[in-house]
Amino acid sequence: MSRKLKGKIGSKGLKGALLRHQAKIKMVKNIESKQKHELRKKSPNTNNKKVKKNQELQKLSQEKVIPFEKNETLMLCGEGDFSFAKSIVEQGYIESGNLIITSYDNSVNELKLKYPHTFEENYQFLKDLNIPMFFQIDVTKLVKSFKISRNNTWFRTINRLSDHKWGNKPLQNILFNFPHNGKGIKDQDRNIREHQDLVFAFFKNSLQLFNLINTKVQDDAFRYTQGYDLNENTPQSKKLTNEGYGNIILSVFDGEPYDSWQIKLLARKNGLTLSRSSKLQWQNFPGYHHRRTNSEQDTTKPAKERDARFYIFSKYISNSSKRNRKSDDGSDSDSD
Repeated sequence: MSRKLKGKIGSKGLKGALLRHQAKIKMVKNIESKQKHELRKKSPNTNNKKVKKNQELQKLSQEKVIPFEKNETLMLCGEGDFSFAKSIVEQGYIESGNLIITSYDNSVNELKLKYPHTFEENYQFLKDLNIPMFFQIDVTKLVKSFKISRNNTWFRTINRLSDHKWGNKPLQNILFNFPHNGKGIKDQDRNIREHQDLVFAFFKNSLQLFNLINTKVQDDAFRYTQGYDLNENTPQSKKLTNEGYGNIILSVFDGEPYDSWQIKLLARKNGLTLSRSSKLQWQNFPGYHHRRTNSEQDTTKPAKERDARFYIFSKYISNSSKRNRKSDDGSDSDSD
């Protein structure tokens, strides 16, 4: 190891020259060290800015991802305080004449007691628009809940409640926000099983209702046009299979226990395939409040602080059937 030289940098001779040389090297090293330090400081910031910019762009691209079209028909299942229904109408995501609202609760009075600060205003807003609202509708027994029969058809009931706005339109979308049986079961395995039963039955009964309603619409149109499909390019006829099946939409929170429900597997067991999924952007639905099934209180963690997704399922079509009809979109794809 070299011996450290003593003396002044300004002194003459070899010793002074060596001291000046060592000082110069030290100064260069200090400058390089500072430059590297500055680069290390700037580099993460630059990356963070790029990441932040990409996130903002991604967020903007997702902000208006709505799982149904404005000119399509939609039935909401299991509405709580009716705030989601009010929000999508106010935001212009759905035409009031294309919307049907259902509730598992028994009556308007029951919902007023359950949601004393929010329900009545939402209900009155929707009622003033003559939007049909049904109570005591069980998603696991849809056809039975609507009391559909030969004498009491779906269209007669809907048109009576909606001031004849519905007409003879098909039902294209059925949406169930955040399925929950309201039992508060603490045993996690049992809780998961019962919610799987709920979602499975919802899929099965939605398909039954689609088939019952839409095959009649298609048969009537076929007879009226003598076999010519005059409406094949209209929005009302799109997204329906030849059997009259439309889209079934679920919104579900991310994480457990919801991941263990395995909704995609439950869908496949009902002959459904995932057409599309997208992140639920809470800011798209101002005024919408996710409520408990038994009270106006929010969940333990506010819903808007939790990640959730929309899942859009459609009836599986075999390759032979696909060759006979146009496909509107792909399957098993995420919008984000």
